[in-house]
Amino acid sequence: EVDASQFIGASLQSYPARDGTKIPMFVWRSPKCQQQSCPVVVHFHGGPEAQSTAGFNKIAQMFVNAGFVYVEPNVRGSDGYGKTWLNADNGAKRLQVVTDIEDCALYIRKAWQVNSKVPKIGVMGWSYGGYSALMGMTKFAGSYDAGVSLVGMSNLLSFLQNTAPARRQLRITEYGDPQRDRDALIALSPITYIDRLQAPLLIIQGANDPRVPVGEAVQIQNALEKRQIPS
Repeated sequence: EVDASQFIGASLQSYPARDGTKIPMFVWRSPKCQQQSCPVVVHFHGGPEAQSTAGFNKIAQMFVNAGFVYVEPNVRGSDGYGKTWLNADNGAKRLQVVTDIEDCALYIRKAWQVNSKVPKIGVMGWSYGGYSALMGMTKFAGSYDAGVSLVGMSNLLSFLQNTAPARRQLRITEYGDPQRDRDALIALSPITYIDRLQAPLLIIQGANDPRVPVGEAVQIQNALEKRQIPS
């Protein structure tokens, strides 16, 4: 039997975005990490119309057991905070709030130092969370020390072109139209900033995924290999 008395509960905290907006985040932290600097894993949820909650989280507990602080932000675009928050990242408006990804790391580096030691920070996520991880590693290179993208979109244009037809129409509403919003979609694609990536990156992808096609992983892996960047 698992000893449930060793489980760590989540605390609701927040970090400031660069425009002053408070971004809520749930934090799982073991008692030993109150006294010493522990590495941090930031997990961005998928969707993006979803939200992280404070219930039992087996992945959080596994990271805590391994000596990490585990963080799940609910950046703008998340569900559960009203329609204004939910729609804040629709289409080209995402350019104004995608910086929530970087601001999380900037806050942790400054506020969570112990004895002036800056914690190492990793970023991860599935689907849109994988996209967020890729953005953290490319557009916002230097903010995170390592990344894991699980079925993340590396190019929003090719994603919209190759995802399942029914899903394409739904996702155009969220991300933007490939013709009308082409420039914004390029600016919001991790592949655009591939030359900035320097930290270790792990890419995980299912070959037959109908929602996030395998090409999203293949093209960024090819780009990294071409530049001789280990991944």
